[in-house]
Amino acid sequence: NDLEKLTKIPVLGDVAVSHDIKNDTRSIVVRENSNDLMAETFRGIRTNLQFILDGPEKKVIQFTSSNPGEGKTFVSSNLATSMALLGKKVLLVGLDVRKPRLAEMFNLPDHKKGVTTFLSGDANDKQLLFDQIMPSGINKNLDILPAGIIPPNPAELLSRKNLDKAIEYLKEIYDYIILDTAPVGLVTDTLIISRVTDATVYICRSDYTPKSNLAIANDLRKEGKLKNMSIILNGIDMDLYDPMQDTRLPYAFSVADMT
Repeated sequence: NDLEKLTKIPVLGDVAVSHDIKNDTRSIVVRENSNDLMAETFRGIRTNLQFILDGPEKKVIQFTSSNPGEGKTFVSSNLATSMALLGKKVLLVGLDVRKPRLAEMFNLPDHKKGVTTFLSGDANDKQLLFDQIMPSGINKNLDILPAGIIPPNPAELLSRKNLDKAIEYLKEIYDYIILDTAPVGLVTDTLIISRVTDATVYICRSDYTPKSNLAIANDLRKEGKLKNMSIILNGIDMDLYDPMQDTRLPYAFSVADMT
């Protein structure tokens, strides 16, 4: 209800809090042959996103948020997994090159390999790009292109034509290319990357994202700086859900209040 009042950007869906995630375990909650709440949630978001993309030639989606901690890497990784379960060839790219997380999340063996190696090299060296890609270990249809070594000049690196060439090469192989980018409220990286994308998913987090931050998303959409925007609300606490009324209770309530 808050989002509907604050923005006209379409909402793809909401994601519940996953209480079984620990700091030292993978944050991948979508699994093959699973019909639990999280799997169904990402199936619904996946379906809505396919309507947003509107055509097989539209295949590059970037994920961003206002600030760190809102769950863009968690959501993008699980949505990529869900799309791979469709039998689609999916690549998840770590373009949050300032604070990369994909290598850690997927327990990749080499944290130095990554997209920054290609961005700083020869744009015509296609093999160099594909040498940086690693299997996810989650699904055979999902590959990971992590960020790699953190560069001293992220904005300048992302502005190079190498990024355009990389997306061109990857489109030849993959059905979907999902870009995990930096929070747009902090740095310009995501706006620079948007030139190669077909859609943008903006992550908000329940009980975390200030309502005032929706003004950032609204302005970016109005000015056309991010293409084809939609929103996912992350971190819905199902403990604040009343099944008798089939509606979510106001977030200001606590469990103690309800008892």
